[in-house]
Amino acid sequence: MTEGRGQEKKIGDVRLKVDGKPVGMKGFVQDFVGFAVLGMLSTLRGVKDPQEIELTIKVK
Repeated sequence: MTEGRGQEKKIGDVRLKVDGKPVGMKGFVQDFVGFAVLGMLSTLRGVKDPQEIELTIKVK
């Protein structure tokens, strides 16, 4: 993801747990999930340059 000033964002550590159990992800999947979440957050007011993101999804 390229920023306006020529800086490239990089995704660090992305971890996924499903029902409390870790799910392994290869680099491509970590980047895909990380950039997808960053892209969605970038459209929200008040969210600017996040350093760490926590996301919890409860399925009904």
